[in-house]
Amino acid sequence: MKRIAQMLALLSIAGLSAEAPRALAAMPTWAKKAVGFPEQCRSYGDYKFQDCKPVRILSPDGRSSVEVFYRPVVVTKDDHILQAFLRVTTPTQGTHEAALPEGFQKVDLLWSTDSKAFFVNGGNGGAHWGFWVYVYQADHPTNPIDIAAKAQGDMLKAFPPCKAVYPDAQDPTGCKSESSDVRACGSLESDPKFSPEYNMTGIDSVSPSSILVMSEVPCSSSYGGIMCQVMGYELEIPTGRILKRIDAKQLKLEWQKSMAWNFRIPDPPEYCPTSDPSPPLRH
Repeated sequence: MKRIAQMLALLSIAGLSAEAPRALAAMPTWAKKAVGFPEQCRSYGDYKFQDCKPVRILSPDGRSSVEVFYRPVVVTKDDHILQAFLRVTTPTQGTHEAALPEGFQKVDLLWSTDSKAFFVNGGNGGAHWGFWVYVYQADHPTNPIDIAAKAQGDMLKAFPPCKAVYPDAQDPTGCKSESSDVRACGSLESDPKFSPEYNMTGIDSVSPSSILVMSEVPCSSSYGGIMCQVMGYELEIPTGRILKRIDAKQLKLEWQKSMAWNFRIPDPPEYCPTSDPSPPLRH
């Protein structure tokens, strides 16, 4: 949240007019019903300056709106970006500006069915990791909620890294102590307060007070036999309390219609036998 506050300060310093013609919404990346837009643009890379166009997203009841605008932020003398921010307008609280969580990838934005909240998907990692989802309450949008914090802990219990196999050339079974991956194993399980930072992505609004989130173990060999594992969670707004757990097969069956991509059910996770005399080493 400190990073969000800093970004708001930078946007205020920029001080440029946000009034501009509304652009057509881009296609979403994850949530099929959402509106997609770049979080930031540079003069090079995947999103160039001309890709950052303002867009207005109406709530389902038509009484509230989120306006996405872009303002220049100076990173270094030779590195300027256009940074997205939100202007949220409701009939009861007027207009407030809000920053997006730190990231640089394309964002999905989807309103709740009762028009009182919306979630945003984004990412600040690579191709397989660093994806997040936050919920904004429309009347108080300056404090977005990390809705998936409880689901993160549940995923760690469902797919424990230190029990996974980590095969390599010296150990095809992946269950000797030297096969353990230091980053993905011990550091995650040693501290129950530590966030495993599994990917979290909003899929749909389930009810006025809950959303569906897909959680994924990053598809990286650093996670060994649990890489790419997926769970779905129905989470309560704004507490993030887990209302329902959905396995990958049910997620595909019940929620493919809400996904903007063709979801593939992952292969089963691979764990070391509990009787193995040399389990992966904890660090």
